[in-house]
Amino acid sequence: METYIYSSHDESQTQSLGSKLGELLAAGFTIGLNGTLGSGKTRLVKAIAAGLKIDPETVVSPTFTICVPYQGRLKVLHLDAYRIKQQEEVDELGLDEEIEDGAVLLVEWANKIKQTLPLLELEIEALPAGETTRRYSFFAHSDRARTLIQSLHDWSISKS
Repeated sequence: METYIYSSHDESQTQSLGSKLGELLAAGFTIGLNGTLGSGKTRLVKAIAAGLKIDPETVVSPTFTICVPYQGRLKVLHLDAYRIKQQEEVDELGLDEEIEDGAVLLVEWANKIKQTLPLLELEIEALPAGETTRRYSFFAHSDRARTLIQSLHDWSISKS
């Protein structure tokens, strides 16, 4: 499966989606999240963190710090590209080495710096579809990502 669309009608559905995604992630997985301000990117990252056994209350948007590491079942690097102005800011983070060592990379506003990032295996577009409704579109760029979104699809059908 190359693409998958999930409609979340409330925060608990977003929490379930992200938690399941976190459970499915393997070492070195790279995810880019895109969408407008308030579209649910950070909320989804918090839910992914929960699925990786990281307390979601500790996860904050790293807008001003650029990158925040968390340790759970896997090490997670949460990067916010919103304020990144130069490629050197990304290069200094040593993302390639961190991913080789097994860190999961979650990048908000990935489309702003996509050319400077390691290959994003999965991209997620978050779109508001109402006051509490969000539409998450998943785009796979690797075999692992295709397997992952197929698993998410199967999970969502089993919950119906």
